[in-house]
Amino acid sequence: MKQDLLDGEWVYKEKNYRRAFELIDRYVDAFVDGLSSGRSIRAEEIDVKRVLFLGIGGSGIVCDVVAEILSSRGIVTHVSKEYTAPPGEWDLIIAVSYSGNTSETLNSLLQFLDQEDKIVAVTSNGRLARLGEKLGIKVVKVRSGIPPRYAFPDMLGGILGYLEKLGLDSAKMNLEEIKEFQDGLKKDKRIDENPAKEAAVKISKSHPIIYVYREVKLPGYRLKCELNENAKLFCHYAEIPEALHNDIEAIPRNGLIIIPRSFREPYEISKTIEALSRLLGEEKLLELRARSKSYLEEIIELFMLSDYISLYTSVLRGVNPLILHRIERLKDINAAYHEIKRRLDEELG
Repeated sequence: MKQDLLDGEWVYKEKNYRRAFELIDRYVDAFVDGLSSGRSIRAEEIDVKRVLFLGIGGSGIVCDVVAEILSSRGIVTHVSKEYTAPPGEWDLIIAVSYSGNTSETLNSLLQFLDQEDKIVAVTSNGRLARLGEKLGIKVVKVRSGIPPRYAFPDMLGGILGYLEKLGLDSAKMNLEEIKEFQDGLKKDKRIDENPAKEAAVKISKSHPIIYVYREVKLPGYRLKCELNENAKLFCHYAEIPEALHNDIEAIPRNGLIIIPRSFREPYEISKTIEALSRLLGEEKLLELRARSKSYLEEIIELFMLSDYISLYTSVLRGVNPLILHRIERLKDINAAYHEIKRRLDEELG
């Protein structure tokens, strides 16, 4: 039975699962390490009104989270996940690439190299770190040697720690409360008291359909990406109420609607979800909730819950949650990637 598999000890002794859970179990510690790294960078407080983020994939979603935090403070932000960034005047440019070799991010950064005093890079190494050394760009270093998507807490902490130095204190939270929430997700917690294991069992038997609304858009997208990469599971992702005006007509028989919920959820969304549950049946909906009633803590808890769900789903599907085959292969055969890196190497001399 799937319950026996997730509650058994032997499966987690397999080296790939053991390593993946070791990484995710350090979530809070990794965030704290990132904060320390960001805080260690020499910087003076400045008046920040416009911030450009450069990042894609696992690094890009870090940009999304910080951009949302800053936007709530009235700061204009833009997250570029393209080969080129939009022109404009920016007070701060944050380039995030865990490997330091992400072609889209590097190519976008090339157009701002004459503004090196406004740039901060967040990376573990690679060309981005070397570019920082050569041009005097500030570099927030995070731990190396892990798959980029597992470095989310490191990179998030790194950016928030640096922003503190600029006078933008956004990292205040109750880490003990987050750790307590995480304890309920770890592999030693049995399925009947572990919401991540329970969700994974349901997801592994269905066609997952993730519905989000504005307040949980990022955690929902994180779950989608982690199910893709860790569990090698394709899933649908859409925003409500828009999705309720079209794709609910095509939900497959084995479809499972997964909805992250927030304490900030608007009344109208709550009533809409109640109606959807009555229409499709409660068994067709899976709700994901954090415990915290603080914005940043809730985001981290929902991200953490999504990550654990994806790992337990990978166990049930018998796939390796560390290795990516097609993504890495596509990078190898994409001529655009090689051309961008050649230009960077020329810049680096």
